[in-house]
Amino acid sequence: MIEPLLVSSLMSHDTFLRDWIMDGESDMDGIVRYLTEIQQKYDIFTTFLVSEKTKNYYHPRGLIDTINEHNSADAWYFRFSKQSEPYEINLDHNANLSDTLIMFINYKVMDYQKRLIGVTGVGVKLINIEAMLGSFKTKYKYDVYFVDQRGEITLFSKGLNKRGNIASIDGLQKIQEAIFKGEQNQFEYKNKDGEYLLNTKYIDKLKLHLFVEINKKEYMDELTKTFYLNLFLSLLVTLAVTLIIVYTINLYQNQLIQLASEDVLTGLANRRKFNEVFELYYKRYPKEIRSLTLLLIDIDDFKSVNDTFGHLVGDQTLVHTARILKEQLRQSDTIARWGGEEFAILLSNIEEKHALEVAQKICNAVQNDAALIALLQRPLSVSVGVGMLSALESQDGLVHKVDHALYEAKKAGKNQVIAAL
Repeated sequence: MIEPLLVSSLMSHDTFLRDWIMDGESDMDGIVRYLTEIQQKYDIFTTFLVSEKTKNYYHPRGLIDTINEHNSADAWYFRFSKQSEPYEINLDHNANLSDTLIMFINYKVMDYQKRLIGVTGVGVKLINIEAMLGSFKTKYKYDVYFVDQRGEITLFSKGLNKRGNIASIDGLQKIQEAIFKGEQNQFEYKNKDGEYLLNTKYIDKLKLHLFVEINKKEYMDELTKTFYLNLFLSLLVTLAVTLIIVYTINLYQNQLIQLASEDVLTGLANRRKFNEVFELYYKRYPKEIRSLTLLLIDIDDFKSVNDTFGHLVGDQTLVHTARILKEQLRQSDTIARWGGEEFAILLSNIEEKHALEVAQKICNAVQNDAALIALLQRPLSVSVGVGMLSALESQDGLVHKVDHALYEAKKAGKNQVIAAL
């Protein structure tokens, strides 16, 4: 459920999407191809873009609507555009897309001066989420559901025997205040249906409280049944099964940890892992870490690679580029795939002139790489923005100024390094 939010964030910060809006929204094929590729790559029900200037609603099928303030179905846009939050999660119907309830993740698109130029994001069919939540009940006897900050049960499986606001549910109403204050996250309560064990957690990115609940009697009945069945098994088989389960859980846990922090295509850290490292370094600056320098790298004319040779060669180009970047760095440096054809590098304890030298080495290494030249039948180039963290600067401030430097490198003719002011 977090992945669609990350995809929406990626779209809202995508240089292509922002430039497309600011260039006048003239290339319809370009935006349709972009929305379609995002939809297919992440297996999402729908993707969309609404322009602040024209109020056009773009979809993988093309231009499907023009929103206006007098249409109640479009009220979400005008309400959200006035809010200060960069994103929201909204449950709604869209007659142009589906008859089922859809969870829309709306993310503001800002220009390079932080002015609103549109809203983009994704839509996920709620029926898929309901099925996922229902599977926990079937497999583990857990009721898993989500409650918003007003107490309304928002996302739940069809089998859940609770509806409405938890303030009106016997048992939950008594612990509601403690849940929302975050004073504890483990509870026991009773009502006419039985005794329950409840674990809660606030998911900040979703702005929802996660409830994981077990009916004690139902759970113990299932455990008792399983216990008597297992009495017929020999000690050897029990031991073998236990070892296999432990091994499998550890194996899947390791795989999940790897998937959560690694870009599958390039093997580099993903943006989430990069941000974790960035935040850790930021907290240690400047006492333990004397300097922090951020490099944002974008492959020049990457769209032409996909258009000319296809996505398979495009993926191979990304893999080769990732290899080249790693070869230019120290073991202590952090590199990640920032998104699409962009990469991010974090250099610690390095002088600015040396950081610029590293950036220039990267440009030269990519342009002169024999494997890339053989693959594309021409040299490939990259543009690089470089910036050093200043004393009172935030993480977002550093990213913003380096992203602007990268934009200037692109505007100045590409295949070059620009230092952020």
